[in-house]
Amino acid sequence: MNPSIKNFVIRHLVGAKANQIEEFDFSRHNELTLGRSGDSDVQFDPEIDTVVSREHGKIVKDGPLAFTLIDNNSRNGIFVNKARVKGSTPIQPGDEVQLGSNGPVFLFDVDPRPAELMPATRFVEVVKPTSEFVPAEVAAASPEKSGIGKQTFERVITHERQKSQRTLVASVAGLIIVAGAAFFAFKDKIAPQVTNVVKNDTTLVTNVTNVVKESFDPEAIAKANIDKVVLIEFSSKLVHAPSGDDIYHRYETYKGIDRPIPVYVEVDGQIEPLLDLKKNTPNGQPIALQGSGSGFVVSKEGYILTNRHVAASWHSYYSFPQDAFPGVLYRFQGGEMQIAGIITQEMGQNIRWIPAETKLFGRKPVSGKIIDGTNTYIDVTFAKNDQRTPAKVVRVSNKHDVAMIKIDLPSEMQAVTMKDADATIAPGQKVVTMGYPGISPSVVVATAGNDFANRTTQVVIVPDPTVTDGSVGKVIRGTSNTSKESGVVGYYSTFGDYYQLTVNATGAGNSGGPVFDKEGNVIGIFTASTSRADATRITFAVPIRYGLELMGNTKVIN
Repeated sequence: MNPSIKNFVIRHLVGAKANQIEEFDFSRHNELTLGRSGDSDVQFDPEIDTVVSREHGKIVKDGPLAFTLIDNNSRNGIFVNKARVKGSTPIQPGDEVQLGSNGPVFLFDVDPRPAELMPATRFVEVVKPTSEFVPAEVAAASPEKSGIGKQTFERVITHERQKSQRTLVASVAGLIIVAGAAFFAFKDKIAPQVTNVVKNDTTLVTNVTNVVKESFDPEAIAKANIDKVVLIEFSSKLVHAPSGDDIYHRYETYKGIDRPIPVYVEVDGQIEPLLDLKKNTPNGQPIALQGSGSGFVVSKEGYILTNRHVAASWHSYYSFPQDAFPGVLYRFQGGEMQIAGIITQEMGQNIRWIPAETKLFGRKPVSGKIIDGTNTYIDVTFAKNDQRTPAKVVRVSNKHDVAMIKIDLPSEMQAVTMKDADATIAPGQKVVTMGYPGISPSVVVATAGNDFANRTTQVVIVPDPTVTDGSVGKVIRGTSNTSKESGVVGYYSTFGDYYQLTVNATGAGNSGGPVFDKEGNVIGIFTASTSRADATRITFAVPIRYGLELMGNTKVIN
């Protein structure tokens, strides 16, 4: 047959070219080269997409309707539909390609796509760069459970209560009408009795109305705050503070393994990757992270609160890439490096490394501020909007998972109302969260360019927040003083200072979103979730007082 394909199509999803589309003449290209080299067909940013090699790989046309993806022995590998490519692999239109486990992602396609190349029906995983902090103390996986869920049960009960309330109001109103008719028919005999009945029923109607007004209304809270809750997308990397150079995780060869593997070192009982400057690391991978989270506007000038692990990810546990294990482990003692063996995938799952608190750099103990982090980009998008706005980090809390960023726009922005509920919060109180969990299906729009110098069609994800209701399940206090009568001077929670919630229809990407009380005040910042095979999934929020501290000048000593 004679296919009518006109163009190769590359739809960029993640990386410096995210939301862009590139097209290449199908008849003039027998292959598409991929890399950071200036002569690559699909060229990636040499400063931002640092996990991409200069000549990373290529897509080759094997026939009119057959294509092969080839890895040019790249340092960080190629993944097709999340599976690593070894040498080469057939590729079909619609396949997702990632250059390096933390690198840019694009969809490979042709236009128009012939019927013969239409993919078979398959299960699809919603892909969106997200970030979610999972506490080390409780991180684990949980199986799906059957039966009616807690939130569904609560909605059914709420519906039945409201139905009963409406029935009661209607009944009372009917009773008043009947009583009124009787009054006019027999007013001389029963006027005093009817007057009392009417008074009592009016009081009852008023009480029922008050109950309805005071009921929890997530829909009203969502409508009032949809223009105040934002999507935050970011890419960060670790840098050498004195020079600004990129910092790499060192890889080296090890006996019996046919490829360079990452190097780890144990320092003072803690395991961390062995870091060095890019120029001193012939084999390695940058310490970088891409993801998304949520936030909310707290002032008309454009200040926004979110999580620390969203705005400044290098201050939180690092998520190692897929190929970070196995690795070779050294032990640093007495100023010397001594080999200690292999660190396995299972051992790697227990590593809790915070990049900003690294103890060893270039095989020497860290002294002073040598290691720092930076965002290569951090963008803010309002709900149902397609325009990204660059943001800057203003403050990062040194107490909790909270940070403040800022965007600059000429118009005033709408801000949430906040309330420090620490003194009154209690288990059972109703709450509602808003945010952008990555598992939620995305809304995508394509806009044709009207600039003569750039007519490329822009494909943009338009954020639409998810609203989830629940309650406070438990109040976890980090530290607290108690009365002298109890005989306890104080107590301390190793977990930290959190509100434990029953808000479960959330996930990665919801981090940094607001937690509202039933009056619509923000009382917390959604920050984490966890589950175990033998327990229900639970979520956590940071008390809003930690965010309020970033907005003022709070003194910690007199």
